[in-house]
Amino acid sequence: MNKATLKAVLRKNKWFAGLPAPLADSILRLGRVRKVDNSLIYSATDGRDGLVALISGQMRLTSFSLSGNPSFLLITSPGSWIGVTSALDGRAFGYDAFAVGKTVLFHLSQERFEALIGESNEYYSAFVRQVCDHLRVSIQNLIILRNRRPLHRLAQELWRLADRHGRQTRKGVVIDLRLSQEDLAVMIGVGRQTINRLLKSLEQDGIATAKYTSVTIHNLEAIERLSLSEGVDG
Repeated sequence: MNKATLKAVLRKNKWFAGLPAPLADSILRLGRVRKVDNSLIYSATDGRDGLVALISGQMRLTSFSLSGNPSFLLITSPGSWIGVTSALDGRAFGYDAFAVGKTVLFHLSQERFEALIGESNEYYSAFVRQVCDHLRVSIQNLIILRNRRPLHRLAQELWRLADRHGRQTRKGVVIDLRLSQEDLAVMIGVGRQTINRLLKSLEQDGIATAKYTSVTIHNLEAIERLSLSEGVDG
């Protein structure tokens, strides 16, 4: 993969796109492209190993409860970065990162990351801003999870997945990410019966159809309206 293509993908991320040119060029020069296929990138208990960005394919971030059930699931999109918090504080990642199917990653090793942030306070601050960005998104998602109705949470997640991973077909926008109903339930923080009921409701209204590992959105405007709804749980 040439540098121009790699840079174009990484610039889909607002944090990377806003970096000073010398820092962005240094990251591109110091990082290495890795190709993986259905393999664990790192586990929740692994120590720091630098930063990883998704270039193509699918990367799932998952954490599990003490009982062994999945309690968190996030599907990343190309240009997304993971690992910065561990790279900075030296603690374990706290979640599993798994590449689904043929996936291309960009890896900035811990050694090269530390050498880079050691060059200037400006470079160090840039990576701290990435942590701040992640924190703000996490807080916003927590607010949504705590306050909004399950149907609106599902619509927002489907809207996000359609925007980043959807494929336009004659029947609508297909989200084909090997997502089961259990996966969707974990992503919006509800039980299996609830997600089944919500998906049936969307199907009855002609908005979306769920199969075993994919969702087809027939009415993207309706999904967007639901995702933007201010309705909250009472």
